[in-house]
Amino acid sequence: MRNCLFVVLLAGLISACTSSGKPDNIVVTFDVKNPTATEVVLVYHRTINSVPLNEQGYGADTISGVNALYANLFYGQNERKIYLEKGDRVHITFDGNDYVGTFKFEGEKAPVIDYLNTVTLTSLSDETYALPLNEYMQKVEQKEQEAYKLLNVRGLDGIGNFNKMEAARIHYSYGTGVVMYPMGHIMMTQDSTYRPDEAYYDTLRKYMVEDEDWLDMDEYRDFVVELSHILDTPNREVTDYYPKTVAQMRYIADNFKNERVKEVLLNSLAAEYVERFGIKNITDLENIYHTYVKDTVLLADYQDKYEKWNLSSPGKPSPDFQAVDINGKSYSLADFKGKYLYIDLWATWCGPCQRELPFLKKLESKFEGKNITFLSLSIDHDKAKWEAKVKSGDLSGVQLLIGRGSSFQRAYNIEGIPRFLLLDKEGKIINNDMLRPSSDDTERILNTLEGI
Repeated sequence: MRNCLFVVLLAGLISACTSSGKPDNIVVTFDVKNPTATEVVLVYHRTINSVPLNEQGYGADTISGVNALYANLFYGQNERKIYLEKGDRVHITFDGNDYVGTFKFEGEKAPVIDYLNTVTLTSLSDETYALPLNEYMQKVEQKEQEAYKLLNVRGLDGIGNFNKMEAARIHYSYGTGVVMYPMGHIMMTQDSTYRPDEAYYDTLRKYMVEDEDWLDMDEYRDFVVELSHILDTPNREVTDYYPKTVAQMRYIADNFKNERVKEVLLNSLAAEYVERFGIKNITDLENIYHTYVKDTVLLADYQDKYEKWNLSSPGKPSPDFQAVDINGKSYSLADFKGKYLYIDLWATWCGPCQRELPFLKKLESKFEGKNITFLSLSIDHDKAKWEAKVKSGDLSGVQLLIGRGSSFQRAYNIEGIPRFLLLDKEGKIINNDMLRPSSDDTERILNTLEGI
C-alpha cells in the first residue's frame, strides 16, 4: 500500500477535473525513484512553480488559465523541456540519480517532448548582420525553412495544437534577430551613420499578427510587445522604462483589433512593470489598463502583483516604524497594540499641519480614557525644532520623531502631509487616509469603533 492515500486523492482530483467535458486545467503527476531532492520546479511565463515531492517521490501540480504551455522542468540543476495543453493529464517518471537519462513523459505528447529535448534552434552568425537587409532576410528565411523541415519530419501533426505553436515559435525566435538588425549592422560594419529605412519597418510589420493561439508563447508575446515600441514612431526613442511601458500600452490599445490579444498584451506589460518596479506614480498605466482589460482572470493576476506592493491597504497589518521620544527612547508599532491608534504624520514646517493641531488636541480630549491612542509622528529633519515644539506645550497625545523619508512613510506612499491613519487594536489598517481632526465626521467615525 505504497502511499495509497496520495494515489486515492490524486485519482479523485483527476476524476473531478474530467467529469464534465474537456477540463480547463492541466494536471501533471510525478513519480521519482530514488529521490535526491524534495521538489521539482516548473518555470514558465516568468513564473517559478515549485512542486513538492513526498518521501516516496510522489508529487502533483495543477496549472490553470493557459491553453498551451512551453515550460522548463528542473530537478536540481538538470533540466528537461516540456509542452502541455489545456486538458492534458500527464505522468512523468525518472530516477533521481539520473534525471536526464531516465526521464519519461507519459501522455500523447511524448513525441513532442522528445522533439523539444533533441532539436535546438541554431542562430545566425554575427557576421550576417553586415549584410544588406534583403540578404540578411534571405538568411533568416533559410534558417526558418531548415527548422520547419526538422519539425515536419517528426510527424507531429494531430498532436494537439503543437505544430502551429512550434512553427510560430520558430518564426518569432528568428524574428528577434530582425529586431536587432540595425544595432547589429552598425556594430559589424562600423557604420555609425546607418539608419533603417522604411523597408526595414515594412519587414517588421509583417510580424505583427494578432493570433489568440500564440498568446501563451513567450516568444510571440515578447516580440509583439517590443514591436509595439519600434513601430510607434513618435515614441520610438523613449527608453526610460515607465514612459516606454505606457507608450507601448497606448499603441496596443489604439492599434490592435483582436480584443483578447489586446487584453493579454496589456496585462503582460502592466503586470510585469508592477512586479518589477511597484505601484508608485503609475496613474497613466492604470488608466489604460482598467479601461481596456476586463477579463477577470487577468485582472486577478494584475491585482495579485499589485497587492504585493500595496503594503498599506485596509485590512493588512500596518508597516512598522522606529521612532524616538524627546528623551531618546525608541518605540515601534508593537508598543501601541491593544488600543486603536489614530496617527498624525506631520512636521513643524508644515502650515496645514499646524492648523490641524488645535482640532487634534480637542479631539483627543473628547476621547480621554477611551480605548484609543493619539500618536503624532514627526517627519522633521531638524530635531531641535521638533524638540522645541514638543516643549512648548502646544501639543497633546504621544509625540515621536520618525524623521524624513522613513520606510514607514514610503510604505504608505505618503508624499504630502498632514496625513492621518487609523489602525485597529491589533495594528491592522482600518483607514490609510483617515479624515483630519478638523472634519465634522472624524469624531463620529471614531465613536463607531467596536469597543472604543
